Amino acid sequence: LATECSDFVTSFVLDSDLVPRLSISTMEQLRNEVLDLIGRIKVPKMQVAKTFVYNGFKKTIKESEDPDLLAMDNSKILHSEGAVPTHSDFHRQMEKFQAIQNERKQIRGNHRDIKLFPPGKIIHLVKTGERSSCVHSIVRCITCCTSNVGYEYTPVWADNADFNEIVVSPTMAFDHFPNRVCLELERVAASFGIDTSIGSSASDREEAERLRHRNLSLL
Repeated sequence: LATECSDFVTSFVLDSDLVPRLSISTMEQLRNEVLDLIGRIKVPKMQVAKTFVYNGFKKTIKESEDPDLLAMDNSKILHSEGAVPTHSDFHRQMEKFQAIQNERKQIRGNHRDIKLFPPGKIIHLVKTGERSSCVHSIVRCITCCTSNVGYEYTPVWADNADFNEIVVSPTMAFDHFPNRVCLELERVAASFGIDTSIGSSASDREEAERLRHRNLSLL
């Protein structure tokens, strides 16, 4: 059904939007990955919390893109996947939990494992750049990194099956907000020289101009 309507439906997905990725299977997958990470922690939970807060604060200043640095930070607090201790109470409880979940999955059958897809042709607005400034850092700090002020997005064609897992991000919920999607679509359209005021009423154009001036003041 999602692909059959592609002749007359186009869906826009902003970066890590949670909703197009949401289904029972993706939520179960996220749950299992979170529990697996908890089981791999090899340091006190307070140290994990301190690392989380420190890295979050550092990200508001400049987002790190070095995978080797991220991997090194993770290795300090996590066991490797093949070296998780099996003698802990948590591991025994995890095995019992997984056995119960597998049993329930067999009882309910496959009807709850139906995969869901966003409909039609998919245009994914991918985060590809960042305008770094003191104002942007302050806004991200105030909003706990949930603001997308200063980020640049590039539209790319995506497949319906590309959104088969939940992406954990500070903006994963806010990327679904209509005002945020609309604003980024207008910015992308403007970058291609498209007049977004065509077909709008006078009040819509005035409101769009007001929002544009407000966002320019943050740049």
